[in-house]
Amino acid sequence: MDERTGGRVLGIGELLWDLFPDGPRLGGAPFNVVANVRRLGHAAAFVTAVGDDDLGRAALAATEGLGVEATFISVARDLPTGTVEVATDPVEGHRFTIGSPSAYEAIGDGDPLLARLTEWAPDALVFGTLAQRSSGTRELTHRVATQIRPAHRLYDINLREGCWTADLVVDLLGDATVVKLNETEAGVVAELIGTTIAPQALGTRLASRYDVQAVCITRGADGATLWIDGEEHTVAGIPTRTADSVGAGDAFAAGLLHGLLDGTPPAEALAFANRLGALVASRPGAIPEWRADELG
Repeated sequence: MDERTGGRVLGIGELLWDLFPDGPRLGGAPFNVVANVRRLGHAAAFVTAVGDDDLGRAALAATEGLGVEATFISVARDLPTGTVEVATDPVEGHRFTIGSPSAYEAIGDGDPLLARLTEWAPDALVFGTLAQRSSGTRELTHRVATQIRPAHRLYDINLREGCWTADLVVDLLGDATVVKLNETEAGVVAELIGTTIAPQALGTRLASRYDVQAVCITRGADGATLWIDGEEHTVAGIPTRTADSVGAGDAFAAGLLHGLLDGTPPAEALAFANRLGALVASRPGAIPEWRADELG
């Protein structure tokens, strides 16, 4: 379906509208990752559902406009397209009020979807936590991870207050080969699996308990650390005039996955991810316009 070279990246999860004071912007963490990966030259598709409403039709049009295959997006007739009220918080940066129930929590019958996804043959899978609260989404994600078994399975944790449980996070870790999380989330995971937040300790424990091969801890303006193949790689933060931090972590995840798909040396992949995250943070919206030649 795609004329470009590169791997095939499949995202499963929420496609929604972030409702900012100045108007709606398309978002949803796993979708943001997939949209950015598409810009980096990889074929991309997304599994979710939208409502039979104006926001749903706008989301489908925007998805296709971004070059992400919308074939696997269904329409939930009785549920609204997902929305998140975004408010600026002087301490946390942003506060999110997530609308539920929403269409992305009802993706439809998993059996025919799995057959079609098997034929599409993704090289990478991207998922988070929010949409996985739905049993149908969780089951499909697990089946893709364990039956299709894409080589790279990125769990970008993105914990939202009141929208996760310890059991769910532990269950999702079992489907991942790559785990990306911030320092706060690293502390949560470390406590759940009985280790410390140190990247070496966290990575080693996750690798011993699951199929995890890489762990990336982001620290915002203070950079990030990637643990992979038993080694740590650290990059410093990039001074940035932040316009909007929403979506920056998702762009970082896309840059990292791009490097893994292309077989880029870990230190280079981490540095590239860091540059992409900083670039997106400098512009408003979760999926702002950017060009690859801006990344150096």
